[in-house]
Formats: sequence, structure tokens, C-alpha cells
Amino acid sequence: MSIVDYSLALISGVFVLLSPCSYPLLPGYVAYYLGSNVGSVRALQGGLACSIGLIAVYSIIGLTSYILGNSLLKALPIAYFLAVIIIGLLGIIMLFGVDYPRIYFKFRATRRGGLLGFLLYGFTYGLASLACSAPIFISIILYASTFGDFVDGILTFLAFSLGMSLPLILTTVLVARARSLMLRRMVGATSRLQRASGLVLIALAIYLCFLSHI
Repeated sequence: MSIVDYSLALISGVFVLLSPCSYPLLPGYVAYYLGSNVGSVRALQGGLACSIGLIAVYSIIGLTSYILGNSLLKALPIAYFLAVIIIGLLGIIMLFGVDYPRIYFKFRATRRGGLLGFLLYGFTYGLASLACSAPIFISIILYASTFGDFVDGILTFLAFSLGMSLPLILTTVLVARARSLMLRRMVGATSRLQRASGLVLIALAIYLCFLSHI
């Protein structure tokens, strides 16, 4: 795998976190857990704790699916072709805002405060946002599964996790610094980012076609 592969995974992680049906709720919950008069260092710690909980959800589901998908690709050569088609179709869905069936997991945010509260909230937020981020997340799983090396698959998910963590930590710090204008702009950009993610997935499908000379 090249730097392009990891960059695509990182960008996909950013798109997942900035999903238009889940991200607008994030600043309010972060403000609730931070409380008032919190410094940037404490906010950074909270953002890291929340990121760990969020990454745990996607890693458990993603790596399990990756192992199964990778085994399927080895057993069925046509599975690679199907994976490319699915990624392309999911990209079209995101680009044109096509509605698709969603299964929402309803969870109440924990009332526990401190870093443990942030950790638990990151976990529940990850579960709740799966329905919104399904097309991108599924595409990353399929993308990682097309590479036979398990280490490459792990590194892909690490890049994906970093992509989710960066805007989450930034959001936490912005809330602590009361940068409401910046947060509103980020929330307002989520719909455009969703369409941009569709272009990324379509480009990813084309890239995989090029690699396999389909």
C-alpha cells in the first residue's frame, strides 16, 4: 500500500465524524461534559478520551468485518469485483444524497462526568452514528479487505481512526474556547462534505479498478 491508500482512509475518517446527521449534535454534548471554565488542556484530554471510545466501536466492528471480508475475497475471486461495484454505488448514494434504509441505535448519553464520561460518550456516539456513516464505513472495510496483508489492513484502520479523531479533538477544544462561529461553520459544511465523500468513494472504486486492470 502507498501513501495514497492511507490518505484515502484518513480522509474517509474525517467524513465519518463530520456526518450531517450526527455531527450537529456533538458540540452540545461536548459542552455538557466539559462544563464551564475549562482550559484547553482539559478539553484536549476529554477529546482524546472521547476519541478512544469512538475508535473502539469502529475498530471492533471494522476489524471483525475486515477479517471475514478478506477471507471471502481469497475464497471467491469475483468478490473483489463485487466489492468495487459496491464502493462505487455507495459513492453515488452519498454524492446525490440518495436516501437509504438506516438502522438507528438509540442510546442515552451517560451522566458520568470526567474523562470516563467522555470515554463512555465516545463509545455510545460511535454506535449511534453508525447508521449515518454506513456507506463510508462499509467502503473502508471493503477497501481494506482488498489487500491481502493483515498489517496493511490494520494500518488502514489506524489512518481511518486518526481521521475521525482529529475533527473530534478540534471540536472539543473549540467548545472549550467558546468558538461558536467556527463550530457553526463546521456544522454548516457537513452536507457539502457528505457529497464530497461520495466523490472520494467513486474515486476509490476507480482506483481499485485501475489496480486490478478490470
